[in-house]
Amino acid sequence: MGILQVEDLTAGYGDTEILHGIHLDVMEGKISTIIGPNGAGKSTLLKALMGYLMPRAGRVRFDGDDVTNMPAHIRVSMGIAFVPQLDNVFPSLSVEENLKVGGYTLAREVLATRMAAQYDRFPRLAQRRRQRVSTMSGGERQMLALARALMTDPRLLLLDEPTAALSPRIAAEVFEKIQEINRQGHTVLIVEQNAELSLRASAFGIVMADGRNAFEGPASKILTDEKIREAYLGVAKS
Repeated sequence: MGILQVEDLTAGYGDTEILHGIHLDVMEGKISTIIGPNGAGKSTLLKALMGYLMPRAGRVRFDGDDVTNMPAHIRVSMGIAFVPQLDNVFPSLSVEENLKVGGYTLAREVLATRMAAQYDRFPRLAQRRRQRVSTMSGGERQMLALARALMTDPRLLLLDEPTAALSPRIAAEVFEKIQEINRQGHTVLIVEQNAELSLRASAFGIVMADGRNAFEGPASKILTDEKIREAYLGVAKS
């Protein structure tokens, strides 16, 4: 049994249904990646898992507890954190102020300890702790978004397109940091367009298409299966 289980999840916006009976079983302590074409419902799924979008049917369980209809702040208190693709930091605030926002529910002593831990984990942020975020690079902002999410010391980290608009070199650095975070005990579920990069860092992969599961299995299987590569990764097996 995984740390996060999704059963027959249906969700959407208004009269439009986006997810049609999604199922998911996220292994604790591992990195899992969701890939699929634009419009497959990947980001909608993450919003439903975080509680920003309430499902129309189905069940979401976290560590055995039914969280299907729980609001986002309760899921945060249970150990889930989410880094959206857009608007994941406050540009007008400093690095330190962003981290304080991420830990606003923490006692003062715990807040100080968690901030120190993030500066140890992200030395570049420590060097820029008083710098306004609007003056930072895209890669630095993404590192800050990860650090801010980790202020609550989540058991499960949901990441939506963590390498969007980043250069290949910076994207690789981000994934090195994600793997380090995973080794430190955090389960990670990623939605990512850079499928090759993300799957190579993952133990498990889920392919979505048209709001449904198209394939799921070991990430290595997805990377080496010629039909899956041609259909969903856009490349033929070399």
